[in-house]
Amino acid sequence: MTESPYSVPNKGPTFMIVTGILCFIALVLVLYRLFNGWMMRKAIHKDDMLIAASMTVLIITTIVGDLANYYGFGRHKADIAKTGGSRVDALKYFWLFQVTYKLVLGLTKLSFLTFYLRIFPSKRFHMICYGTMVVILGGVIGFVFATIFQCLPVQGSWHKEIHSTCINNAWFRWWWAGYTTSTDIWICLLPMPLLARLQLDKVRKIGVMLMFALGLFVCITSIIRINALVQSVNTDDPTWGSWDALLWSAIEADCGIICACLPYLKHPLKQLVPRLFSTLTSRAQHSRPTYKLSAFSSSRGYHRHSAATDDWKNLPGPRGMGSQDPIAPNQIMMKTDISLKTEPMDSTEVPGRAV
Repeated sequence: MTESPYSVPNKGPTFMIVTGILCFIALVLVLYRLFNGWMMRKAIHKDDMLIAASMTVLIITTIVGDLANYYGFGRHKADIAKTGGSRVDALKYFWLFQVTYKLVLGLTKLSFLTFYLRIFPSKRFHMICYGTMVVILGGVIGFVFATIFQCLPVQGSWHKEIHSTCINNAWFRWWWAGYTTSTDIWICLLPMPLLARLQLDKVRKIGVMLMFALGLFVCITSIIRINALVQSVNTDDPTWGSWDALLWSAIEADCGIICACLPYLKHPLKQLVPRLFSTLTSRAQHSRPTYKLSAFSSSRGYHRHSAATDDWKNLPGPRGMGSQDPIAPNQIMMKTDISLKTEPMDSTEVPGRAV
């Protein structure tokens, strides 16, 4: 006689509730980001398309994770059959979850890097971003391929009764955890040296750096997942012992997309909390900051103002400080003091030559 899944210890419903809520929040933010991009900028950029692709795969990942829990994940293996579940199906969807989850993380990381390329004009920084993209693409493709073929035949990944040859799954999962956590931290810290060199007042500088540091929350979830991995790789009851790792993997994927979209909430937050933003603005205006693009300067000893598209700053145009050009809601208006100085262009000093 089949028992109710709720008559035994069952953590499956918790997974479905948590991941369902986070996936819904991520979907709303992605849709807002795309809507905001089209309405305000009349353009959908590459980073927007990558985050939309990541959201699509995340929806599939959430459904696959729910199916794994429906068939037995979150229950002890001894309780699965008597509660109408299937250990084989549960492990099959767990295997598929590992594949799609890695794709979500890879697409989200690429979205962050493509966003950096769009707003930072430094050529050296671009080269670092492109190098990081190669590491992300190569790593994700390699790990996805290894996940799919971790056992030969492939069915051995979820059907433990058939004869198969498998890699050391514990070591493989530790390698993946180290790779994804280290790249999360690297991508989060990558723009900080450029932001630290912007000569803004403290309020604005802290605000901009906090906006780019939102990715640290993804790093935190990744570290928590590593803690859950300790139990997962040492269990002989995978549907129960690996449940925490499954949950935190899903949370990590959700939070990555959420953090990638949070900077686009500046305008609606300004409308919801106008007093806070007006206070920050009034405090910032007292210092009349000078915005120097020292982080983007070339090696010839002078600064170039790039015309890169930038959602977070609105520098004055050729008409000077008196320009009355409208400022879009997702832009920050900054006053800029510009001065020219004379320097020699090479070892032969040329007096009076402006650079």
